[in-house]
Amino acid sequence: MLIGCCVALAQAAGLLRPIDDGLARLRFDLLERPATGTMTVVEIDAASLRAADRWPWGRERFAQAIRNLQDAGAEVVALDVDFSARSSPEGDAALKAAIDRRPGEVVLPTFVQKAGEQGGLVESSPLDGLADQALLASVNVPVDADGRVRRYSLGFGGQDDFRPSIAALLADTPYGRTEDFLIDYGIRPTFGRLSFEDVRTGRFDPALVDGRRILIGATALELGDEFAAPKAGVMAGVHLHALAYESLMSGRALRPAHPLAILALACAVAFLLRPRAQFELSPMLRQHALVAAGAVGLPLMLQALAPVSLDAGAVLLAQGLCLIWTVRAELRRRAEAIVREREAALLHQAMHEPETGLPNRRALLEEIGRRMTGDRRRSVAVLAVGLDRVSVLRGAIGYGRFHEVVRQVASRIGEASGEPLVAHLSSSVLGVVISARTAEALRTRVRRVERLDPSLAIEDLPVDAFVRVGAAYRRRGETAETLLEHASIALDRARELDRRALAFHEAKVGDPSLNLALMSDMRRGLAAGELALHYQPKVHAKSGRVTGVEALVRWTHPSRGPIAPDLLISTAEETGMIRALTEWGIAQAVADLGALGAGGHDLTVAVNVSAGLLADRTFRERLTRAAAGHANRLCLEITESAIIRNPDEAMRAIAEFRAAGLKIAIDDYGTGLSSLSYLKLIEADELKLDKSLVAAVNDSARDRLILKSTVDLAHSLGMSVVAEGVETRSVLAALAAMGCDVVQGYLVSKALPIGELHAFLESRSRPARAA
Repeated sequence: MLIGCCVALAQAAGLLRPIDDGLARLRFDLLERPATGTMTVVEIDAASLRAADRWPWGRERFAQAIRNLQDAGAEVVALDVDFSARSSPEGDAALKAAIDRRPGEVVLPTFVQKAGEQGGLVESSPLDGLADQALLASVNVPVDADGRVRRYSLGFGGQDDFRPSIAALLADTPYGRTEDFLIDYGIRPTFGRLSFEDVRTGRFDPALVDGRRILIGATALELGDEFAAPKAGVMAGVHLHALAYESLMSGRALRPAHPLAILALACAVAFLLRPRAQFELSPMLRQHALVAAGAVGLPLMLQALAPVSLDAGAVLLAQGLCLIWTVRAELRRRAEAIVREREAALLHQAMHEPETGLPNRRALLEEIGRRMTGDRRRSVAVLAVGLDRVSVLRGAIGYGRFHEVVRQVASRIGEASGEPLVAHLSSSVLGVVISARTAEALRTRVRRVERLDPSLAIEDLPVDAFVRVGAAYRRRGETAETLLEHASIALDRARELDRRALAFHEAKVGDPSLNLALMSDMRRGLAAGELALHYQPKVHAKSGRVTGVEALVRWTHPSRGPIAPDLLISTAEETGMIRALTEWGIAQAVADLGALGAGGHDLTVAVNVSAGLLADRTFRERLTRAAAGHANRLCLEITESAIIRNPDEAMRAIAEFRAAGLKIAIDDYGTGLSSLSYLKLIEADELKLDKSLVAAVNDSARDRLILKSTVDLAHSLGMSVVAEGVETRSVLAALAAMGCDVVQGYLVSKALPIGELHAFLESRSRPARAA
């Protein structure tokens, strides 16, 4: 329907005219034919104008030309020249005599024109005296809206005032017909041509006149009798009349197809070529090619066989719109297919391990979930199957062959268990879920997996792939994740006990979900404000003045109570939550710094940074942005082990932190093995002595010597020394005597919430007592 409306609008607006003209020119070129040879055109050309030396001519010249033509045997002489105004009496008389000489063999023109700017149309005809013995015919030429002449009329007016056109009169068309026809521009203008001056002076070939119908008209550019034609460009009016005459005489007065018929044909083509819900592009394109060939070829054949002109622009437009529709539908279908393929590829990638091509942990969890939510009467077990001596085996046969080992072991697990999905959980662990109608049938299939033959052959190489199995059986309330976790824990326990297979028992391994649940709860706790920073004061060893605090995270779980800091930090590092925890801690410390400053306490807050975060560039950038404005009062405590683990990245991170104005403290100094070798390379502000170095300072001369040399070394490197774990006054006195700058520990204070810290600082701001 929409295509039909578009075609109708284009047809009504004339937008299809260039297409129809182009196809019409093609048909005219392919169907060219000669003229009938029954007409000769006498041209009032430039040479004739020069010979007369003026325009308009005296009518004696036309009278002489008519007599010469009649004497040469002209059948009819028609003139496309205006004789409606009087000339000289002698000229009018001469022309009248020439016309009256052979009554009814001269045709004079009439034409319709405007009667002034405001007037209507009037017919201009020859003088009454001239027309007495002459025939009258109209020389009006219908012009289309675009200024081109395509049509020609057989006559004008009604029964009482009918006037035949000059071409229709010369072609002996039945009297009274007024319909239009299309001029056949495929007729070559091979009719005879004579110059008017040659005819007037008698210098012409009588063979071009004898028995012919003669048409006299202007062809000189100066006279302006020109029309735009769809094929020849600009054409003289006399030649248009001649082509119209030839179209009638040769039976090639073309009849145009009705616009509604063409529109109906275009709608039928659109219906035929519309893309269906399911279609193939190649057959559709073949249909379009056939329709395009038909739109060009059928009008050509029709016009060759009969005087019918069929415009195919509407059909081609309908086909073009259908083609656009088809291409868009095909592109949309291909895009959808690409999206489906991409989604399938992404799903396969998300559900499979890339190196072995086996299903991964996510795929196994989904399969476990389906089994557990299916028939609840069936027994379900999840097995974690681990390969032993993986590093030795991989080093011996290479990574490529090792992946083949994994694939073959997975195939054997599938055969033994009768399950199609065996997942690759890690580099050395495979997983499978087994379900059976009875518990006994399930245990039988599990035992088949436990007794797998370790002997394999990889590219003719014998390989011993010994496996251990951890099994977890479904119990009420378990999820797919916990069941798989239990199987993995059972596998770890089997390796610890050097057992071939082991089933999970909570009584023997404890609650394995504690740490995972703890981290899940920590995300919630951070959002709910359950975690807080406590601050342990640090004081000057000699004056007792508070110089700073160390921020320590504390968490009181709503159901488990206080969580041990060591457990919280270690679990956060193992599960990847340490970054979120550290970023929260820095943001909170910066906020508390502002509150402390507003209370008149200019202190440095120390925050611990985990070793794994030093190589994280994004974390470093976020840290420096978060500390903006308080950088000079924020100290980052980095452990000695973190620096030793990745010295290059640690040095780079420390340089970036110091460039941003942050202070650096080396934490837990004395617990590593390479402290002295790295101490000289690190640009730090503080050196924190581990409490293991401080505790025995009063009991061991060796410890005092080591401690004193460490303090002196740090001072010589431009670092202040902080001793942690100070719990007695004797230790404080010894550290102060050795030159230790700052101390912290229970002797000063435990870690305090921010509110209690304010009270502590207020109490210490009063006149200090002696240490």
